[in-house]
Amino acid sequence: MRIAIGTENPTKVNAIKEAFAPFVEGEFISTNVPSNVSVQPLTDQETLAGAINRAKNSLELEEADIGVGLEGGLVKTDYGYFLCNWGAIYVQDQNPIIAGGARIIIPDEIGELVFSGNELGDVMDQYVKRNNVRHNEGAIGIFTNGIVDRTKMFIELSNLLVGQYLYQKKV
Repeated sequence: MRIAIGTENPTKVNAIKEAFAPFVEGEFISTNVPSNVSVQPLTDQETLAGAINRAKNSLELEEADIGVGLEGGLVKTDYGYFLCNWGAIYVQDQNPIIAGGARIIIPDEIGELVFSGNELGDVMDQYVKRNNVRHNEGAIGIFTNGIVDRTKMFIELSNLLVGQYLYQKKV
């Protein structure tokens, strides 16, 4: 089975591989495909659409059996700014399997910078004075004091996807 992953980001690729590996044998192909949404999604709908598009685009580009997409975003609520993340599995001629992941509130100063046009990864690099936070612990790792890092968050999201995929295969 060929499993196309709609990103080359090592955090997301490793999370998907870890979730699939115990249950599905296959060749994993990470590929850089467009999300067809903003570089920095700012709503649940846009973030979800990005995950679905990455799954579908990777499946089609790699002529795979399964396409998987993960997308992170930010949403503004009456209670403040929240990290959000969505994932999707796409199999040809089927509705996508989707799942949402963890949400935590982040400081207003971070949310305001992102909503004014900056990418969260860049803002976080400036905030913690380090490079490549997005490819390591991510904002969730910073704001949970390392208890939940970006990989753990995306593994759990990927587990939700794989579980639904396996369930649908058996019914």
